[in-house]
Amino acid sequence: MMTQNLLTGTFILVSGIALLIFLFVKLIPKTKRDTDTTALLTVYVAVAVFLVGMGGWVSLMGLGHFGSAMGCWL
Repeated sequence: MMTQNLLTGTFILVSGIALLIFLFVKLIPKTKRDTDTTALLTVYVAVAVFLVGMGGWVSLMGLGHFGSAMGCWL
């Protein structure tokens, strides 16, 4: 059975990966290159990377291996 942290982290991780795939496969190749579009795509990619990082971190905390070692930090 999955813990709540593992399930939540997995959903966040999958949503970040899905956003990255959508950006690199569909959105970035079809956009015109101007300053505003480049800045907005950079923000979207940064959000997707942070989602992947946060989802991975929450998933690792849900496994229990790191949760007990870093429990004093949280």
